[in-house]
Amino acid sequence: MCRLELILLVSVLWVMGCRLPQSTLRFEANLVVATGNGHLLVRPKGGEALLGETQAISGKVQFIPRFPFLAGQIYEAVFTDSSGQQTSIEHTFPIRAAAPRLAAVYPSGKILPANHLKFYVHFTEPMQRGKIFRHFRLINLSTDKPIDEPFRETELWSADGKRLTLWLHPGRQKTGVNLNLDLGPVLDPRQRYVLEISKNWNSEAGVPLKNSFRKTFTTTEANRTQPDPDTWKITPPKGNSYSPLIVNFQQPLDWALLHTMLTVLDARDKLFAGKTEVIRNETQWRFTPTQLWATGNYRLKVDWELEDFAGNNLERLFEVNLNKSTEPTFARPRYLEFKIE
Repeated sequence: MCRLELILLVSVLWVMGCRLPQSTLRFEANLVVATGNGHLLVRPKGGEALLGETQAISGKVQFIPRFPFLAGQIYEAVFTDSSGQQTSIEHTFPIRAAAPRLAAVYPSGKILPANHLKFYVHFTEPMQRGKIFRHFRLINLSTDKPIDEPFRETELWSADGKRLTLWLHPGRQKTGVNLNLDLGPVLDPRQRYVLEISKNWNSEAGVPLKNSFRKTFTTTEANRTQPDPDTWKITPPKGNSYSPLIVNFQQPLDWALLHTMLTVLDARDKLFAGKTEVIRNETQWRFTPTQLWATGNYRLKVDWELEDFAGNNLERLFEVNLNKSTEPTFARPRYLEFKIE
């Protein structure tokens, strides 16, 4: 009778006492390797096969999962060699990763317009994707009841998996469209709400959030005015220093777009390198250069896509009356000049 023995310390499958093809399966952090020619399948125990890439290299078959293996999950690797003989192994990755924390949520302030559109949710670790919206609730504190279907259920992640753009459903926030008429707006003016994020959400490593999160905010009337760079206050730094250039806004603007839509140009219209910081509840932009400021003329370039919390940008309002023919206010970047002495 053939005897099979699994040695998980080295993750080797030994075949002893009978004439079967010998196969070796080895688990690594993001890789499963089988020795020989054939087909390699990897799946959670009792689940569907994982998505990933299979490669045959130097007499070995490698499986690289599209998403990292999860700690605590039992995985089964099944190798079918060229003769049809199958060997398998089970493995559980230990939980060694740090517990993820919610690092920040933007907007950072506690007052938002009733037609607010999106939140940026930052984590300290990459989070699990798929069916994430069960971890969110938006509650009207006047009634203590969750709002039905408040989110646009499309996952929008940064490349590193640590930042989620969480949209309130635009179809409900824009007046006069079907969802707005059928379900009503997500937010009403002069109300208090809380955005809740459950601690039951796991990181990619399978570790749950350290704590639940609650962001409480109050709504104002809807904002239906465009950002106006002419109202901004620019405070230039002193020449021959690394002091920051400071720009103050009359209303808070989109946190993420403030990191990409404002750039500094020197007297030759060349990009001036530096680090951007957005503070004071998204009403102040600070730019610290990587080289000393030279005296002379500079320009702050403002791309038209820059938005406020309600999605109004420099070119048009978020809510456009399609029955009216209107020319865009700004179809190109704006430039604000300043001088360093």
